[in-house]
Amino acid sequence: MRLRRWLPVSCVFALETILAATAARAQAVDPQSSLPPVTVTPARAAPSRPLRPRPAPKPLVRVPIPATRASVAGPTLPIVGPATPAEITRNDLSPSVAALPAASTTIDSETIYRRPYTTYGDIFCPVAGFNVSNYGQGALGYGISLRGYTEAEHGRDIAYFIDGVPVNEISSIHTPNYADLNILIPETVKNIDIVRGPFNVECGDSNLGGCVTITTKRSEPFASLSASGGSWGTGRAVATYSSMGGTFEPFFVQEGYRTDGYRDNSFVNRYDSFNKLSFLRTDGSAVSLRAQAYGTTFGAPGYINRDAVASGALAPTAAVNRTDGGNKYLENIVANYASGSTDHELSGVAFASHDIFNRYADFGGGQRWQQDERTMVGGRTRKVWTGEIAGMLPVQLLTGTYWRTDFIDAFQGPTTARALNGPLTANLGIDETNLAGYAQLQIKPTAWLKLTGAARYDQFFYDVTDKLTPANSTRIAPGVWSPKAGVSVTPVSWLELYANYGQGFRSIDAALELIGNPAIRPFKIESREVGIQLRFDRFKLAADLWNTNSENESFQAAPGLPVTFLGRAVRKGFDLEGRLYVWKTAADNVSLFANYSPVQALLLDSAPSLYVPNVPVSVANVGMDFDLATVNAQRISGEAYVTLVGKKYVTQDGLLTTSPFARIAGRLAYTWPEGWSVFGQAMWYPGDRLSEFATNFGSVTGASSADIFTSPAPGLTVMAGLSYRIPTPAFAAPPTSKMVVK
Repeated sequence: MRLRRWLPVSCVFALETILAATAARAQAVDPQSSLPPVTVTPARAAPSRPLRPRPAPKPLVRVPIPATRASVAGPTLPIVGPATPAEITRNDLSPSVAALPAASTTIDSETIYRRPYTTYGDIFCPVAGFNVSNYGQGALGYGISLRGYTEAEHGRDIAYFIDGVPVNEISSIHTPNYADLNILIPETVKNIDIVRGPFNVECGDSNLGGCVTITTKRSEPFASLSASGGSWGTGRAVATYSSMGGTFEPFFVQEGYRTDGYRDNSFVNRYDSFNKLSFLRTDGSAVSLRAQAYGTTFGAPGYINRDAVASGALAPTAAVNRTDGGNKYLENIVANYASGSTDHELSGVAFASHDIFNRYADFGGGQRWQQDERTMVGGRTRKVWTGEIAGMLPVQLLTGTYWRTDFIDAFQGPTTARALNGPLTANLGIDETNLAGYAQLQIKPTAWLKLTGAARYDQFFYDVTDKLTPANSTRIAPGVWSPKAGVSVTPVSWLELYANYGQGFRSIDAALELIGNPAIRPFKIESREVGIQLRFDRFKLAADLWNTNSENESFQAAPGLPVTFLGRAVRKGFDLEGRLYVWKTAADNVSLFANYSPVQALLLDSAPSLYVPNVPVSVANVGMDFDLATVNAQRISGEAYVTLVGKKYVTQDGLLTTSPFARIAGRLAYTWPEGWSVFGQAMWYPGDRLSEFATNFGSVTGASSADIFTSPAPGLTVMAGLSYRIPTPAFAAPPTSKMVVK
């Protein structure tokens, strides 16, 4: 078993070494690459409408830092990161998700820096289309959903990647494709790219409601210390060190976090160590090596009867079992490589990780232990070509490959106070490999029209050993195609129209769905979308209308409970979002924003089951954000918004629902150029606190109100803190001259 786990790690390092060596050899043969870049020009049929040339990346905005701290004013530190690049639109030939004919959102590092986010759930709450639920069960992954998928499955129906490394835990015994982003430290984020719906061809497994790709920073021009505290005995400390320039750039971030939690036995203790070194080569390419270590222990108060809490018979802070909870420990190593301009980039990633996750939970009938221990290895490559066909038809081709192998040991059994009290109910050895290849072609027949076509093929290999019932052991090798097609029309610079068709899928969960069901196949969906966006200097408005058809709906009321299959389902809805800049200059802005996303999620073959449960009928956000200079180069920034969540059907017959509720959030930061910042945040539930997460532990049809269990949210939570940025040396950039060895 030990050899099985660690032998593939050497393969990852070999892959990364070969990738870097191959790129270095290509540069040695021809510094400009064997495929010379071609300047994209408009088609001859429309010479009067030239394409907007791709702007060169802008340099970092860097305020000079005095060599000594003896100056009266103190050292002036750069507050912002990269200069804002020209905005990419759906009319551009670009590998950016903003150029796809699909609904997308990008959150940049400056936005995150200006908001004192402490958890990843805070980042997604105000974004159009997202429904974010905090289960209040310690350090478990949030319930995050898009496009009418359930919030009860820990974000399983969204594909997540950090620096190209998949986050979803395939074949998890906890819940299918469990997604836990607690490993993400907000201070490390460079940008987050979101595509709603299954149109991003680079995202395969779990790309149903959409895809979230997170890129971490390479470096910063300062070190920093930050400390904050707040409600329920919460404390957080973050220390960073980084410098810029030179032949390598370090970026180290260390986080410690603890909280007692609002409810009894909802404590969390964690550490997170993020360590990245980027090596900048004279040919402009870069190699980044990252190692991360994360550990957490937590308690879980469990889910309590909603009627008992509402009547006052049970305190909202009550815990089901004071020994519920668990722990998770993860270590990973990631290598990223990139060379060439954005339109001709060659990139790759190799990764290896090991984690062990234990959870003890009582969903009725006594406490149950689940353990998932896995080693994951893999890698991906990506190449972009941009040029012309026959000297007149602008095109861009993106191709890529993907490999992931998981070695999983999964256990489950009854426990009392975290001690086994009976025989195991699951003891599985799972080897699962996913190999994939994909390609995307963008063509511009005219300056105002762009066609996009893409396809992806994923091949899976399952080798499952059931150590309790060997007859259930199985090997299968299903494959799945995911074609995409779309069109973008830009008749004028301020108007974008688009439409797309895309297929997505979720892989089979070997622990929960494959055992005893060897004929099962990956869960496929088809999605269609049309959209419009208006872009003006001070006003943006976007709308999209979509529908999604599922071949077979999979449902699990809670982790550890059986998975059932509900047949075909249809989801349909629209997203409407707008932003108005009431004040906007090169340095300052104040804007109002709003978004609204109603959804229908219906079962087609399971009457009297009619509704996909735990899907809100609508989610809306209304608020403002701002970033303003005050006096002496000081700045104030923040956001405030209200989230309105509609009712959710908690039974499939639609007879029992949650109540609509509101959640109000605000964040404020004040920054001095000398390095100090103070910040605070608050979240308030002015009404119902039992509806953010509620689930049915009874029959899916014909259940009574007594079967509905909830995790009450705190009425008010506040956090406040301060940070200090410390200047670090700015090294000279590496020389650009080539060294010739004779």
